[in-house]
Amino acid sequence: MPSKSRRPFKFQEFAGHSGDVRCISIGRKSCKVLATGGDDRKANVWALGKPNAILSLSGHTSPVSCVCFDAQEETLVGGAESGTIKLWDLDQGKAIRTLLGHRSECLSADFHPYGAFFA
Repeated sequence: MPSKSRRPFKFQEFAGHSGDVRCISIGRKSCKVLATGGDDRKANVWALGKPNAILSLSGHTSPVSCVCFDAQEETLVGGAESGTIKLWDLDQGKAIRTLLGHRSECLSADFHPYGAFFA
């Protein structure tokens, strides 16, 4: 019996970075927001169903290589190729903490599921 080939389905397309996108994270609380980090040194926050970014967070001096929401989707952590980690308050739309000291690229970051800690 011949198999039916499945055609790709494009749910939604987001365009907001001026360079390549390096990472993506979906908010675990609502599953209706996502964050992207890119070569343009920005982290963008998107609402599913909306064509444009609802926030564009800048401040990194090198490409953003990882992003992650906290459990309440109120804070975003972003790590960069330079090793810098930034913590953004999404209500205020600004960086609330910058962590320096890594000697190489920050490839991954995640929040503890029950608290305000991240690694």
